[in-house]
Amino acid sequence: MIADYAVTIVTLVVAVAAGILLGNSAVYCFNKMPGRWLCDYGKEPDEELLHPSRQRIKSTPWKYCFSCLFVMAGIKLGLEDPLYAVIALIACWLLLEMAIADLKYMIVPDQLIALLMVAGVGFVPHHNGGPFAGVKGAAIGFAIMLIIGILGKIIYRKDALGGGDIKLFTALGLCLGVDGILAVFVMSTFTSAVHLSFLAIRKQLDYKGERPLVPYISAAAAIYLVILHEMSYNVLIGL
Repeated sequence: MIADYAVTIVTLVVAVAAGILLGNSAVYCFNKMPGRWLCDYGKEPDEELLHPSRQRIKSTPWKYCFSCLFVMAGIKLGLEDPLYAVIALIACWLLLEMAIADLKYMIVPDQLIALLMVAGVGFVPHHNGGPFAGVKGAAIGFAIMLIIGILGKIIYRKDALGGGDIKLFTALGLCLGVDGILAVFVMSTFTSAVHLSFLAIRKQLDYKGERPLVPYISAAAAIYLVILHEMSYNVLIGL
C-alpha cells in the first residue's frame, strides 16, 4: 500500500515537472525556431522571423496556459500508463508547435512533421491493430487528404489543401493507427465546420482567403491521444 502511494506521488511530481517544462519550452522553442522553417520553399525569412529577440508568441500568458494543459494531460496519462504518457506528450508538444506555425504563418514545418514520424515508432507497442497498424494508418491518412485535395482542386479550381496538411495526416496516421486517424478526421472535420459556420453567421468569414487547418487537426489529435486513445473508432462514432 505504501509503495503504491509512493509511486503515485512520484508520478504526480514528474507529471507536473514535465508539464511545466513542456509548456514553457513550447513558447521558447517556437520563438527560437529557425526562420527558414516558417517560410515556404524558395522564400527568404522576413525581419520578424530573423530578429533574434522578437517574440513570435508572447511568453505571458501562453507559457502558463500551455503548462496547465500539459500538467493536466501528464497527470492523467502518467497515472494510466507512464510509458504511453511520454510518447503521447511528445506528440502533443509537436502538434502544438505545428498548430501555432500554421495559425500564425500558414506553414507546417517539415522538420516538425519528420520528428512526429519518428515519434510514431514509440506508438507501435500501443496500437490495437498490431505492429503494422501505424503503416496502415499512415496510408489511410495520406489517401484521405489526397482525395480531399484532388476534389477541392476540381471543385474550386485551386489548391484546397497544402502539402503540409497531407504530410501531417500521414505522420499522424503512423502515430495513431487506423482507428485513431479516422477518429481525428471525423473530429477535426466537425470542429472546423462548426467554427467556420459560426464565423459565417457572424459575417467574419473570408470566403476567398485561406484558412489554417492544422489547429483543428492538432486539437482533435491531442484529444484522441489524451482522452480517447483507448477507444476504437466504432465506439467513438457510436456504431
